[in-house]
Amino acid sequence: MDINKTLSYIFFPGIILHELSHAIACVVLGVKINKIQWISKDGGFVVHEHKKSYKTIIISIIPFFLNIVYSIACALLFNLDIGPILKIILIWVGASSIFFCLPSKEDVKNVYDSIKETYTKKQSLLQWLYKIILLPITIFILILSWLFTVLDESIIIRLLLIIFWIFLFIT
Repeated sequence: MDINKTLSYIFFPGIILHELSHAIACVVLGVKINKIQWISKDGGFVVHEHKKSYKTIIISIIPFFLNIVYSIACALLFNLDIGPILKIILIWVGASSIFFCLPSKEDVKNVYDSIKETYTKKQSLLQWLYKIILLPITIFILILSWLFTVLDESIIIRLLLIIFWIFLFIT
């Protein structure tokens, strides 16, 4: 068994919260969800309609932000006067959330495809001017997506995120 699958089994709450983040974004943005797989041997997924490219981009990257929020919430709850078992559960869920905060390869592919679609379809001059104005933001999103792809491949980076989270909030 490889280390990625083993860590996925250990930190499965993070996968569930990652997929929940996608689902929340779909609901907030009014995008129809076709199927949700909360967890499986290969992770989870949310299949949704692709109506507007900016919505797909938001849906794809929102787990990065929401999983960090979940892990901070776990850290804040950890500091309450609760029993040791609940504290252990909070550490597990918080560490799992931070472990799976990075967008998956499929999330990054969706971002790239959405941006590509936006800049290749036939549009009016006004829409093109709007796209040119937004070009710096688009380039930033592409660079961030590439960085997520690189970080997603590194178990060490994910484990360092957990150590940083524990150091910052739990100690």
